Amino acid sequence: MANTNIVTGQYVTLSQMPASLGDRVVARLIDYMIVIAYGIVVGIIIFDLDISDNLTRNAFVAVILALYLPALFYHPVMELLHHGQSVGKTVMHIKVVNDDGTSPTLSGYLLRFLLTPIDIELGGLGLVSIVLTKKSQRLGDLAAGTMVIKTKTPYIVLPDYSYTMDGYVPTYSEASELSLNQAELISRVLNNTKADHYELVNRLALKIQQTMGIVPQSGTQEQFLYTMLNDYSYYCSTIEA
Repeated sequence: MANTNIVTGQYVTLSQMPASLGDRVVARLIDYMIVIAYGIVVGIIIFDLDISDNLTRNAFVAVILALYLPALFYHPVMELLHHGQSVGKTVMHIKVVNDDGTSPTLSGYLLRFLLTPIDIELGGLGLVSIVLTKKSQRLGDLAAGTMVIKTKTPYIVLPDYSYTMDGYVPTYSEASELSLNQAELISRVLNNTKADHYELVNRLALKIQQTMGIVPQSGTQEQFLYTMLNDYSYYCSTIEA
């Protein structure tokens, strides 16, 4: 399967490998097993506690709905809270991202979720779409503007600069002193999907600022790192020109 180049909003090209159909199917099966196991445990608890005997019918229905809602919304909630990954996706080292490499919004996750029945249950249209589309996108991905990628293969690729805006002015001149390895490290930290993502981003940004004597402009530490990559690409293009 060919790599997909994702051009971020900061004019940095990241090479990403779309997740294979097999990885996605296995991840989905793992998630189904978790949801089914949860449902069984909840059912056992309800049966053992005889909840129906102590509640009115309406209250009983409300309790049942509350207990089973986590299972119903398992995928969008997990992916939102875990940087595009459910448990199955984490095991298979894949994740959901936007077409431009950024993290999807809540609406994006929900749209993928709402179209899941069409993708999976109505003749397997999602499987056909994954096989036929360039970025291996199911119908939910196409509608939400997302794709599923492997998390172990991202790396920075110096762009061809054809998309860099005319008259672009770099923010940090110190970016010209970065090495390719340092730029790649920044890229890998930004694309880290583990729970410590923001901690690593903040630590790296502070380290760069202290080492290079940079006073950051307005914005988050993550935006600072993206700007450094943007400026780095600009200076590389200037040198090569």
